[in-house]
This record gives sequence, C-alpha cells and structure tokens, in this order.
Amino acid sequence: MKRLLLLFILICTAAVVFSQKKDSTWKAAANGMVRDSVHNYALPAATLAVYLVKDSSLISYQLSDNFGEFHFKDLPVNQSLRIVVSYMGYQSLAKKFTISGNEIDLKQLNLERGENSLKGIEVIAVPPVQMNGDTLEFNADAFRLDPIAQTEDLLRVLPGVTFWGDGTITVNGKEVRSVLVDGKPFFGGDKRVATQNIPKDAVDKIQVYQQNKNRDNPLDSVTEVNIKLKANKRMGHFGKVSAGYGSRERYEADASINFFSPKTQIGFVAASNNINKDAADANELLRNSTFKGVGAGTEYQSDFSMQGISRPQSGGFVFQHDFIPDRDYNKENRLNASYFLKNNINDQVRNTQTVTSLGGDSSLIRDDRSNIRINNTAQHFQSRYDKRQDNNRFYVGAAFNSNTTQSNSRNESSVFNTARVLQSTNQSVNDNNSDGKNLTLEIGTSHQSRMYESRRPRDYEINYSFIAANSNNDRWQQTTFNSIANPAQNKLFDRRYNTSSNDTKQHLSLKWGDLSPWMFTGNLSRLSIQLQNNLDVNTHGEKNEVRDKDPAKDNYVLNQYLTNDSRYTTINEKPALNFSRTFNKGLENRYNKTVTIDASAQAQFYQLQNYSDHAFQNLSRSYLKFVPNAGIRYQNNQYGDFYDTYSLNFAATNDYPAVFQLAPLVDSSNLYYIRNGNATLKPAEKRVLTFSMSHYTVRTNRDFNYNGSVSAGIVNNSFADSSMTDKEGRSSYYVVNADGHQFLSISGNLNKAFKLRKHQLQLSVNIFDNFSRTPNSIGGVWNKSDNINSNNNLRVYYSYKDIFNASFNQGFNWYKSRRHGIEGNDLSNRTYVTAFSASVNCTRRLSVSSNVNFNRNTSTGSGGINYAIWNANAAYRFMKGNNFELKLSAMDLLHQNTSIINYGYNNTLTYGTANVLQQYFMATVSWFPRKFGKSEQAKETVEEE
Repeated sequence: MKRLLLLFILICTAAVVFSQKKDSTWKAAANGMVRDSVHNYALPAATLAVYLVKDSSLISYQLSDNFGEFHFKDLPVNQSLRIVVSYMGYQSLAKKFTISGNEIDLKQLNLERGENSLKGIEVIAVPPVQMNGDTLEFNADAFRLDPIAQTEDLLRVLPGVTFWGDGTITVNGKEVRSVLVDGKPFFGGDKRVATQNIPKDAVDKIQVYQQNKNRDNPLDSVTEVNIKLKANKRMGHFGKVSAGYGSRERYEADASINFFSPKTQIGFVAASNNINKDAADANELLRNSTFKGVGAGTEYQSDFSMQGISRPQSGGFVFQHDFIPDRDYNKENRLNASYFLKNNINDQVRNTQTVTSLGGDSSLIRDDRSNIRINNTAQHFQSRYDKRQDNNRFYVGAAFNSNTTQSNSRNESSVFNTARVLQSTNQSVNDNNSDGKNLTLEIGTSHQSRMYESRRPRDYEINYSFIAANSNNDRWQQTTFNSIANPAQNKLFDRRYNTSSNDTKQHLSLKWGDLSPWMFTGNLSRLSIQLQNNLDVNTHGEKNEVRDKDPAKDNYVLNQYLTNDSRYTTINEKPALNFSRTFNKGLENRYNKTVTIDASAQAQFYQLQNYSDHAFQNLSRSYLKFVPNAGIRYQNNQYGDFYDTYSLNFAATNDYPAVFQLAPLVDSSNLYYIRNGNATLKPAEKRVLTFSMSHYTVRTNRDFNYNGSVSAGIVNNSFADSSMTDKEGRSSYYVVNADGHQFLSISGNLNKAFKLRKHQLQLSVNIFDNFSRTPNSIGGVWNKSDNINSNNNLRVYYSYKDIFNASFNQGFNWYKSRRHGIEGNDLSNRTYVTAFSASVNCTRRLSVSSNVNFNRNTSTGSGGINYAIWNANAAYRFMKGNNFELKLSAMDLLHQNTSIINYGYNNTLTYGTANVLQQYFMATVSWFPRKFGKSEQAKETVEEE
C-alpha cells in the first residue's frame, strides 16, 4: 500500500512540475491608465485587450479598475503587440508597442467621445469583455478554444471567473448562485446541466450581473450568470444513452433526452443499476448525464460508502414553459413540472457493538447482528406557476407523493458485562408493509413598492400552504428475550400492528409594511416598520389496532392498552412587529458602507390538544411566550478591492413537549430500549447569540474568500434523558427538564486560488466544531456530559488548462464524551479520510483518471480499522463531435472496501460494520445525441420564405 501511495504521489508531482515549465519569454508587464481626452477623468471598466500583431491572436484582456488603471502581466518580450481600448460612447483606440525589458509604462491612453469604431486598424477584433450598463459581458467569439469545447471551458478562461474543485463558481470572489440560459433556468437550474452540455460555439455572450434582493440595501445582492445563446442556436436537443456490464454481474444503464426552444424545455430520464447509484429525483439524473461530466472528482462513481447493496430503477421527466420567451428583468411568466418514479431494493447485513457506561469501570456491551431487506417504491410529482410583473409577484404550486415499502429484518442481540460474561440474549423478527400519500398545495403573492412611491404602506407578502397526508401500516413483530442470570425474566412477544393515520398541516404567513412613511416624517420615516404574523395549525389522527398471540388458543387477541384512537392538534401563532434601519455612506466608484439594525418584537401562542381512548392521554396545554430577536450587520464594499460583512444576531426560541414525550403508549416489545412519558414536562427555552463574518477579494484573478460564524447558546428546562439500565442490558428512558444545557458551535471555510496563465492551484479549508454540555440522569445519578463533535476538511486542487487536474483531500471527524457526576471512561471515536485523485486528458479523445481513499477509524474499546478504496477508469471518445464513448472502469482495486458504523450519544457508543459494494470491473458504452440550432436545410427554407 505504501508503495502504491508513493508511486501515485510521484506521478502527480512529476505531472505538476512538468506542467509548470514556462516559456521564459513570457514574463513582462504593461501598465497604464485610461482617461477621457477632454475632461481628463478616469474611465473605470474600460475594455482592454492585447494581441500579437503577427497573427492577431488574443494574449490577454481585462477591465480597467475604478481609477482607470490597468496592469497586464506575463506578456511576451521583444514581440510586436497591439493594445485595443474600447468604452461605450467613446471611439476605440489601438496602440502598438514592444516590451524590451521586464515592464513598460503605456502611461495615459486617452479616448475621444464619438462612434465606437477603430480608425486605422488593420484588423478589427471583437472586444473580449465590455460593460453594458450594470452587466459585464464576455463575447464568446473572442476566445479561441477547441472545436468541441463546452460553455464550462469558456467560463474557465474568463477573467475573474474561478471553477472551484467542489463545483462552486465564483466571479471576482463572489459565489454564483444561479446560471441562467437566455434569462431562464435551464432544465431545473443546476449550473452543470447548462455549462457541461451547451457547446461554446452556441454561445453569443456570457453576462454577469448582481441581482438585488433588498431594495433598501444595494449591497444585499447575489451574483448571477446568464448564458446568451446565438439567435440560430436557441433550440435543439441533447442527451445520453449508456449501458455497462461487468464482473459479478454488475450492470448499469441510463438514458436522457432533452429538447429546448425559446419557450419550452422538456426532458426524459431513466436509469437502472446494481452498483449503488441512487438518484433522488429527475434533476439528479440529468446532472449525472452531461456531455462533459469528467474530472478528478468521484461524483459520477458508485457510492462505496452506502450500506448494503442497492438495485434502484427510476425514471421521470422535467418540464418548463416560459410564456415570455425573451429575457426581461421586470417580467416572468413560467410553468414548471416534474415527475419521478423509483423502485429500490436494498439488502443489508449489519454487525454492531454498543458500549453503555454505567459509572466507574462498570459497563455493558451489546452485540447486534442484523439482516435487513427493504423494497421501496416512491413517486413524486410537483408543479409550480410563477408570474412577476415589475414589483408584483404571484405563485401557485402543487406536489403529490406516494410511498410503498416492504421490509423484513432479523436481529440477534447478546449483552455482556465488563468481564464479557453473557447476561442476556434477544432475537427479533420484523415484517413491515406500509404505504403513504401526501398532497401539498401552496399559493402566494407579494408587492414591493418603488422607493418613495407613496407614503401609504403598500408592501405586502402573503403565503399559504396546505398539506394533507395519510398512511397505513401492517407490521408483525416477534421478540424472544432470555435472561441468563434470571430465567424468570424471560419474555416472548408475538405482536401484530395495524395502524392508519391522517395528517393536515396549514401554514399562513402575512407581512405588511413599510409603515414608517405613513406614520412619521423626517428622519423617523427612514425607520422601516413591518407587521408580520405566522400561523401553523397541524392535526394528526391515528387509529392503532394491536393484537398479541395467545399461545393457548393459537390466535391473536386484542391488546387493549396499545389499541387506541387519538387526535392531536397543535396551534402555533407568532405575531411580530419588525423594525429595521439602514445607514449608508459611500463615494461613487470608490466604496459603499452600510450598517443595518434589525429587531423583532415577537410573541408566541402555542396550544396542543389531544383526544384519546385512554384517559391519561387526554391532554390540553397552552403557552404564551415572548420570543424576540435582534441583529446588527455591517457591510463594507471597497469597489474593485474587497467586500466584507460582519453581523451579530440574538434569537429566542422555545421547544414544546409533544404527546409522545408527555403521555406515550409504552410498547415494551423492544426490551433494550423502552421510552416512557413525563406529563410534567415544561417547554425548553433556547437563547442563541451568533457572530458571523465574510470576506471576498474582488480583484481579478486574486480569488480569496473566507467566512465563519460562532454561535453560543443556553437551553433552560432542556429536554434531558433519565435512564435506568439493568444488568441484562434493558434500558428504560423518560424525558425530564434540566438546566445547564450549553453549546458552542464554530464553523467556517477559507478558499484561495492562485492563477498563473494556464495553471491554477486552489486551497480550501472547512471546519465545523460543536462543543456542548448536556445534562442527563444515569442510574439515578445526575450527570453532565461534555461532548465534542468535530468535522474538518482540507482540500488542495491543481489544474493545468483542461489537460491535467489533481486533488488532495484530508478529512477528520472526531466525537468525544466526558461525564461529570458519575465516574467512567471517556467515550470517543475518530475517523480519518485521506483522498487523492487525478485525471489526464491524454488527447482530445482519451482521458484517464484514478482516485484512492485511505480510511482509518478508531473507537473506545476497539482497535483501529484501516482500509483503502482505489478506483481507476479510462474513457475514449470517438465519432464526429466525440459523441460516442467507451469507458473501462476498475473499482475497489484493492478489494478492501468496508462500511464503518460509528456514533455516540451521552453514555453510549456504537460502532461496527455493514456489507457494502466491493470490487468490480465494468465496460460502459455511451452515446450523446446532441444538436444545437437549426439544420442547414431548415435555414435555407427559412431564408427562401
């Protein structure tokens, strides 16, 4: 293993060193400034492009900064160059120059007002980038790429645009939240569906702009990218048909075909496999069948971490119709729909060990062995209509889900004391058949008046949703419990359950305001005041019929205690008065700073009512609480330099006890875990203070961003477990109120990209650490557990053009629990994952990739478990347009894949293994039918008409 790792590192290092060799003649720089020739003021965002005179090839390009300055690097020495400068409303300027040393100062390039034309220039080049109002536009034809390049390849060469190793796209440091095509979402709106399927030669322009979300705060915006297609490329189709077969009778097959026009998009997908590729919806299948779905990542491979072996079969469609075919910032009229059907059979074999600390050196160890088969069929349909006219919005949506499950499980358990002396055994059999359906309806409307449109409060937002659900469940459970020390404690349960339930959930949200211009004048009118109310009404009706087998009569008789008819209703009403004030300070083209203060005076009325055949479950509780929240946010936008945000927020919330905590029907058939009720429970009161910050560097090709947050909170009257465990390992739990629950959460990430012409190196660090002190009672002794949950990750990603890319990932997960109040050993587990991956596009047609994961897991009371997963594949594209692909895959080459079960809570720690997908080899053939634009014959017909 060490030799394989060393060989892999050497190959990657050699590739990086080789790819970083650079022509020493490309090391010069050119600086200067763009100004108005008459008024002598700077022209920010002017387009500058440098060309080689001998062949007019584009070398570099950029926009001038807010001071009109530009700085070109990595230009050739002793070569005749031409710089072309253009700016809307001005005549373009061209100037020849040659760099003989390391740097040249072009000083001031003065533009004259007039027509935007180049005078006296032999070759008129398409400007690669320009500003069109508030929109940054890149002209696709100005970039020479491979004939089969996709939009993703185009985006990678644009200044300020970075493709991160995890698939995130940033423009000048800010994350791109959506990628549109001709101003509309493209087949569900996932970035990859658009960027990895649309060819570069179909693109006219790439547009980047900020979409404001808050009228009163211009800095509260998100970055969007719009792919504008050429006029003759706005309709077409694309898709994938693929089939593969391999060793151990492993197979996979999937297909998708998608049609689009200026108004309508419709796509059909289907998939079947037995290699743990399990899609959640139709959009996920679309994302995994793109034309350019290659790279150093492992997203398109089997899920080797999934427990059991899955055999999913699925299919569906996506649909979108735009009644307004052309992009309009102020209008939207769109209908969406999707349908997905999936059947999945999953077989699992699990072996786990649970350690329960009882104080001191005393503990119980339970070994569990389980065999589980789950056969699930699910359907999902959803549709939504959206209409927007200026500042008015309206939407209506519907969704339908159905789910049918058949499951069978067999479990054997053995409990030992600290000396590994057997205390008890338990065998259980469960057969379950269930089906459920739910229907969701939602409708909403809103209006946001223009600034200073009227002194009367016209802003409003209304949202209503309704969910109706029903389910039926038939279950048979047989449990045999044997006590080694006391056979009188032996028990046998043979029980049948027939359960049906009906649920309704209603939510109504109302917002009205701004009220301040109506109520005040002068400075007070700038204080935003809004009325808000949220109302939730939920009902749950349940009928349980439970029967136990009578051995004497060999039939099943009614269990009067567990048989029940109940109806549970909760009402949650939260009226609020929201206050907000934003202070602005800025200098045009230099900076903008804002401070926003928010506060919400909110009350909460909560009521629960339960009616049951059992008198002790007839409950009625009413609560009235004050749950305020407040925050302050500071934003600093230094144009062309950086963008910072700092915020501090306080929030108060309450958790209310439910019937299953107050007065449950206790089913004692699961002898190792019996949950009791507590009718005296009070609401838990949570108070949280959160500080967060973010930084984005917006300089071109200097991607650096980080963000982080720290949350600290206390919970009074928290819901805590009180448990009693006997020597046979049977635990009885009930919930109690306890003070002293405290927590601290720290999270953040840092991303830095280094770009040097055709090379890119990325560094990403992600951390999440949660520290908590939770009170509980163990064996009648009050205890406080100090818990640590840590999940940290480091990733390094390197790419050279579109030829070579590699990544290194180091992950670390850690759980630890230390108790105060009872003596006992600390419980902890650690998981380390080290991953390497690399891919090489050897030619335009041949690509080779490989990845290896090294996994190590350690737990209290067990030795370390180590295993590695090494995968490799080679893909060859052929035929015109590379539309056919032959792929050879070798998965889990070392045949070591293992599933680790590892989790802890308070005084228990569980670890073990489950069956997983292991080594297989497969050959896959794929065809990518694609056509963007009309055929030549169709074009001629149109021209004749």
